[in-house]
Amino acid sequence: MWGHFHQIFVNHDQQAFVSCNECKRILAFTSANGTNNLKSHLASCSKTETNISDLYQTTVRDFYSSSKPLKIPNKIKLSVTQACAEFSALDGRAFATMKGSGFQTLAHVLFDAGRLLQNSSVQIEDILPHPTTISRNVVRIYEQSKTQLISICESLKSFCLIVDNWTEAFTGINYCGIALRHVDDDFKLLSFILGCYVYDAPSHSAAHFRDFVDSKLQEYNLQLDESKFVVSDNEPKMVAAFREKCRRIGCSDHYLNKQLQHAFESSEIHVNKFTVDKVNCGTAQTVFLQVKNIVTHVRRSHRQQQLSRKLQTYSETRFNGAMIMLDIFQKVFYELPSILTNTKSMDNYNSIDKESLDAICQFLKPFEEVLEVLSEDQRPTLHRVIPLRQCLINKCETNEKDSTVVVELKLFLARRIKQIWSVTSEHRLATILHPKLKHFDICHDEKQNAVSELKLAFDKHRSNISTPSVPSLFNSNQNLALSSSNTDTSIPMFKSKSLLTQCFDVTISPNAKAPNPHQEIDDYLNLDHSDDYNGKYYEDGDIDILSYWKEKQQQFPTLSNIAKQICAIPASNTIIERLFSAAKNTVDGKRTNLGSEKINQLLFLQKNLSTLKQLFQEKRRKRTVSMSSTTTMSSEDSSYTMAKRARIDDEDNYSSTDDIETFLD
Repeated sequence: MWGHFHQIFVNHDQQAFVSCNECKRILAFTSANGTNNLKSHLASCSKTETNISDLYQTTVRDFYSSSKPLKIPNKIKLSVTQACAEFSALDGRAFATMKGSGFQTLAHVLFDAGRLLQNSSVQIEDILPHPTTISRNVVRIYEQSKTQLISICESLKSFCLIVDNWTEAFTGINYCGIALRHVDDDFKLLSFILGCYVYDAPSHSAAHFRDFVDSKLQEYNLQLDESKFVVSDNEPKMVAAFREKCRRIGCSDHYLNKQLQHAFESSEIHVNKFTVDKVNCGTAQTVFLQVKNIVTHVRRSHRQQQLSRKLQTYSETRFNGAMIMLDIFQKVFYELPSILTNTKSMDNYNSIDKESLDAICQFLKPFEEVLEVLSEDQRPTLHRVIPLRQCLINKCETNEKDSTVVVELKLFLARRIKQIWSVTSEHRLATILHPKLKHFDICHDEKQNAVSELKLAFDKHRSNISTPSVPSLFNSNQNLALSSSNTDTSIPMFKSKSLLTQCFDVTISPNAKAPNPHQEIDDYLNLDHSDDYNGKYYEDGDIDILSYWKEKQQQFPTLSNIAKQICAIPASNTIIERLFSAAKNTVDGKRTNLGSEKINQLLFLQKNLSTLKQLFQEKRRKRTVSMSSTTTMSSEDSSYTMAKRARIDDEDNYSSTDDIETFLD
């Protein structure tokens, strides 16, 4: 700006005036108003041709953002809001699209581009890429992200797979979804989607399905063995496919949802070839069928817009499908007569016992809560299975006030939960390794089994970590002999340490106590949680179990390592169910020509890209801190480092490995 003005001096004294170099006009200039007066003159001066950027002085905020929130004018807010509304209307996109991280990243990049190109004649059409270019870059980013995920998988010693399959409605193609969960050395739970693959095996048998999963794991240099975990539903194919060379844990939500499905739809259950289990829930099934018929009729008649709540049809694949349908139907029960024009539907409506419907919905609320709690996939949930399972069993205890329909449901579900919803060693380990559940106050019958399982896992883990060699055993025996000889003065001390002295029996003092190999377990079980943990608590009263064991890893090293492995196991396979829901949203009626490989790439990036960016940014930050913390460096090392940095900054020496980390910024 000062290139267009010169200051006025009189007898070498600066005056409070400046002169325009073009029109020679005298302008007042004081420190109070700064350059505002000069900017106004340049904007109105007819003889001055200036760029807008010349009117503004470079400030520190041009390089570093201010910590204080910038007040945005209402005019700009209104124009942005209108543009977003037009975008949703013209392109047929959801209102929540603007809240997505991908859209916000795009807006941020376009905003930065506008700041750089504010004086140019570039149009927005010149910046936005062609759809084909976008598709090609999806492939590029997918390949880079997969390479990063492979580098992470190569270092994993323990992990948990979540596996399921799904048939897409529009094309009829069968997909297999595979997810991976792992707790890293910093006790952070990491979840990745390995892929949503088209199932192209010769058949759907258990052997072919297992071979298909193993082949996909090889792409990430992963292999299942007895130390790896797999979570799947409890269908016979899945049970048979993962019976060997892994430790399969059944989906708890699937166990529970299947029994609710039998309670409302089955008259009998074939336990095996010779055994049949009677359901005996006739009253509840009558109410359920009547509600289901009315909901189907209303949905088909397109009259549900007149209701305060949208009726939900029953879906067997949705874990709480029956409860959602009954609950919404109960809330709009008295609104239905005005939209039921069909005589048969009115007959069904009039035959429904409202008290029985209310009793069913009230009884099912704890089941709905359990399904929701066990479906969470952002934090460990396996420790919740045993106590919540016992809570539901307790809720199924009958009393005199129960109606007939509730008694039928309680008797059936209590019996089936005990028989079918199995508890494994992993469930017991997860529960006893939780400091607020380790005493098993809600289910004392499982405590002794859990302690035994923990000791077995403890011994196995210790034996895998360190297998002492023969020389170390000799040294240990020698030390024991020497220490015991010090306690018994009747045993002479030999000056020479021959091989024979290493073979003598160790003399044990009668007052000495045998070492406790499970002292670490005893110390943990005797530890009072309330006085020992000041970490993060969640709204539901649960603690951040991973931060707890990170805090205790020095005090309980073996137990903390076991907890890291167990906490990676989810209580259900919900992460794959949500993957299939995302796939359903991706493959809609307008994108049926989307290739299966492209679908896999899009879902992979949707679920993994943000996590991979964060991980590699943290890795780069730690590496930068490590380099900057070096206090001594020779002149040769210094020149070498500078040369190396120069090569990295040079665009002509750009490499593929640089690209992998660069795009993450």
